[in-house]
Amino acid sequence: MLHKCANPVCSTEFRRLRDGKLFHFQPKPVGKAQQQKTRLTGKTRAVRSVERYWLCDDCSAYVTLTFDQERGMITVPLPGTGSKNTARAVTSV
Repeated sequence: MLHKCANPVCSTEFRRLRDGKLFHFQPKPVGKAQQQKTRLTGKTRAVRSVERYWLCDDCSAYVTLTFDQERGMITVPLPGTGSKNTARAVTSV
């Protein structure tokens, strides 16, 4: 569940979807353990979980989120906005 801004240095609490920017991240499934049969067709498909991250209005003006293989979801500066509190790892929500 979303509870606060994904920027680690920001403590703004999540209140409404219309405030800020919502990000959906879909990790790749690993192996056959994450497969299931669909009810309608009976075909096997990969199960995909979705992780959601939210940036408040203030933070989304100067950073965005990206996935780094080693650190996970991180904040990175938007072009032309400087380096205010960026390139920090985000904890999973």
